[in-house]
Amino acid sequence: MLENIALITAMIFCEIYLFLVIRALFSSRSEGHQLPQQKELDATVARYSKAIQKNPLNIKSYLTRSSAYISQDRLEEALADCDMVTLLEPDNHIAFLNRGAIYGMMGDDEKCINETSRCLELKPDHLNALINRAHTYARLGNINAALCDFARAIELEPVNPDHYFERGNCFLNLQKYSEAIEEYTLALQQRDKNWDYYFQWCCYMNRGFAFTKLGELKQARADYERALERCLFHEAIRLAPDDFTSYLQRGNLYYYAEQYQNALHDFLKVQKHSDLSPEQLVLLGYCYLNLGEVTQANAILRNAQKLNVFEDAINRNPGDSTNFLERGIFRYYLEEFQLAVEDLTHAFKLGEQSAELLPSRGAAYLKIHEYAKAKQDFETAIQNHPDSPYAYNGLAWLLATCPDKAFRDGKQSLELAKRNCELVPNPEWNDLGTLAAAYAATGSFDDAIHLAKESLARAPEHEKADCQTRLEHYERNEAYLDLEP
Repeated sequence: MLENIALITAMIFCEIYLFLVIRALFSSRSEGHQLPQQKELDATVARYSKAIQKNPLNIKSYLTRSSAYISQDRLEEALADCDMVTLLEPDNHIAFLNRGAIYGMMGDDEKCINETSRCLELKPDHLNALINRAHTYARLGNINAALCDFARAIELEPVNPDHYFERGNCFLNLQKYSEAIEEYTLALQQRDKNWDYYFQWCCYMNRGFAFTKLGELKQARADYERALERCLFHEAIRLAPDDFTSYLQRGNLYYYAEQYQNALHDFLKVQKHSDLSPEQLVLLGYCYLNLGEVTQANAILRNAQKLNVFEDAINRNPGDSTNFLERGIFRYYLEEFQLAVEDLTHAFKLGEQSAELLPSRGAAYLKIHEYAKAKQDFETAIQNHPDSPYAYNGLAWLLATCPDKAFRDGKQSLELAKRNCELVPNPEWNDLGTLAAAYAATGSFDDAIHLAKESLARAPEHEKADCQTRLEHYERNEAYLDLEP
């Protein structure tokens, strides 16, 4: 009956975070004369090469050619041009800007920061330098430094939606979800037509992610659906039916919007082409689980476990609470409840801020009959996030069905179960089942029977037997006690 807590939490998944948090970790903005379209870059290089032959001291020609080389990914040649400029004019800020962009594209983040910082020393408040350095700080995990640069960029260009979007990504990385939502909202308010076409969907996606982490599921669902309506993946797939990257990304969006059958279709399309990563296998398993295909889901999740899913991410960054949160949820699904508690507790100690953490741990505690700890987690979660449904269903179920009568409170259970149904986007079979149990715990068996029948009708096949058992209790005017071992 408590599985819906973990099912909701599964909407957040570490690998998709790549796609959510930073749209472009490094923008590689360079500068020179206005460059033509890509098809004319070769001509540009040739033209300015001739200009340099005629005048080897022509600084503008070197700078423009370096930008063209950057656009062509000819980084060593671009770097040589910038080096020549600094020899001719040691304080040319554009050369340092371009050189920083080159090092960023080469993956040398420290040199990128050094070069862009030198540009800013020579030309304070240079917008492209601020943005490049901010992206690089974000890539290195120095989010507070990135926030400072984005804040200054916003001061310099307050109507550019990109700056608000990127600052929102930084707040998201810091698990400051309310602040992230505010920034994404500002980005949407400042958007222009070009930004609408390319990036609006991603802003809705990230804002939905932040709403989910706060447990504000109705707002999250609305944003995921907006993202799905506005994303470019439908058109990309139409134009290139074998664009498997677009299938994967659209599958993620379908999953977040709880369109599990569509998500499954896209993930399976990718799987036919190539093996899914362990992380992608977990998401595939969650799709099957949400669709009620438990046997298939368990097989896929066990396969992901054999492939050591989450281990690399945890080893790379043992201080990232999100990885322990996700592994704890994963272990809950595998019925490794004590291990789930350990991971979720570690995530809590690392400062995990998401609203689903304590309800997930409470659900795991309940499975191992640690009723007092489960109750404490559910109550604390409700105090911290009173508008999040994550904990209401779990606590209502505990108070209605606990074998230990010291924890039973039918009246409070009914209040909590009703509140849960108000907060979830659409009450599911298990929400109705908890509400039925709460009514039975208060002696209102007619209401319990009505809701139990509806829960039974909606339940997936593997849950129908238990739903039927509970209904039979209510028909005998008996409350149901959860005696599951």
